[in-house]
Amino acid sequence: MPDSFDIAVVGGGMVGAVLAVALDRAGFRVALIEAREPVPLASDDEYDLRVSAVSPASRRLLENLELWADLDHHRVAVYRGMRVWEGGGRAQLEFEHTALGLPELGHIIENRLIVDAAWRALRNVTCFCPAELGDLSVTANAANLTLADGRELRARLVVGAEGAGSPVRRFAGIDTVGWPYRQRCTVGTVATERPHQSIAWQRYIPTGPVAFLPMADGRCSLAWHADDRLADELRDLDDAAFAERLTRASGGILGRVTRVDSRAAFPLRLMHATDYVRPRIVLAGDAAHVLHPMAGQGANLGFMDVAALVEVLEQSRQSGRDPGDERRLRRYQRRRKVDNLAMMAVTDGIKRVFGIEDPALSRLRDRGIAAVQDLAPLKQLMMRQAVGLGGDLPPLLK
Repeated sequence: MPDSFDIAVVGGGMVGAVLAVALDRAGFRVALIEAREPVPLASDDEYDLRVSAVSPASRRLLENLELWADLDHHRVAVYRGMRVWEGGGRAQLEFEHTALGLPELGHIIENRLIVDAAWRALRNVTCFCPAELGDLSVTANAANLTLADGRELRARLVVGAEGAGSPVRRFAGIDTVGWPYRQRCTVGTVATERPHQSIAWQRYIPTGPVAFLPMADGRCSLAWHADDRLADELRDLDDAAFAERLTRASGGILGRVTRVDSRAAFPLRLMHATDYVRPRIVLAGDAAHVLHPMAGQGANLGFMDVAALVEVLEQSRQSGRDPGDERRLRRYQRRRKVDNLAMMAVTDGIKRVFGIEDPALSRLRDRGIAAVQDLAPLKQLMMRQAVGLGGDLPPLLK
C-alpha cells in the first residue's frame, strides 16, 4: 500500500519548505517532494545571487514558525528606508521605517538561508528527495501521486509549490495567463564607493529599473532589469566595463561601482494561474503567480499564501471537513487571488509607464513622484501594503 498523508507538498524551495513546516506545526501529516536536496550555506561562503526583500509580515511568519532565530543573522541585512526616482527627473520618493513606527522596512536575505532553516525544521515531515512527480490523479477520496522512480503515495490534498513551471498545475489542467516582458534581470554582488546606509535604492530608466539592495557586509545586491538587447550587451562586458555602465545607469547614487564580484541573469515574465484550486489540489507561490520583481514582492506574496492556506486548512479540520474539500479551498483562492492580482497589476503598470520614452511623460512622472512624496497619508498606505501588515491577518502573521 502507498504511504498515506494528509497533505503532500510538491516543491521544497522557500514557499514549499516553509509551508511544510507550518503544516507540520499545525499537526498535519505531511510529505515533501523535492527534486534536489538543498545545499546549506556556510557562514564564510560567498553571498548567493538570489536574495529576497523579506517584509515585516513575512518576518512574523518566520518568527511564529521558530525559523527566524535559526537564520545566520551575520548574513541578514536590515533596510530602514527606500529611495525611488526617475532617471531624468529631480523628484525622489522616500520611504522611512519611522513613518509606520517600525524598527525597519524589511530585511535582505539570501533565499538559501530561508530554505536551509526550513529544511532543518522538518521534524515530522516525510521527505522524498531527490524525487520528481511523475504522475498525479485524483479520486473522490484521495490524490494519488507517482514519483518518477515509481514510488507511490496518497494524500488528501496536494499543494503545488514547485515554481512557475509547476507539474502539479499541469497535471491539474489549470491554465495560466500572462506574457514575457522581453527583459532580463541581471543580479550580482557589487561594492560601491559610498555606503548603502541600510537603504534600498531604485532608479527607473526607460530600459528598466536599477536597484541596489543593502547587504550585511556593506556591499550591495544588484537587480538591474534591462530589455533583452541591453541585457545581451551587459552579459558580454568584462567586470570593469560592467561596473562603469552600472555607475552611469544608477546615476552614481552611491558613487562609483568599484567591484563586481559575481553576476547572472534570468528572464522576466508575468504569469497568473486562472485557478488556484481543483479538487484535492491547490497552488501556492510561483506555481500560482509570477510578477515583475521591481517591487521585490514575489517571496512575500508566496509567504502570504502560506499563512492564508494554513488558516483555511485549520478551519476545515476544526469543522470536521476534509483538507481536500474544494469548496473550503475556494476561501483561500478568494482571499489570495485579489491581493496577488492587485500587486501584479501595480508592478505591471509601473513597468509600462516608466518604459515609455517621452519627454512630456517624463516630466509628468517626475511631478507625480513629487506629489506622492508630499502626501504623507498616501505614502503610509503604500508602505503598509508593502510591509504586509494591513487588513485582516491570518494567525501566522499575528
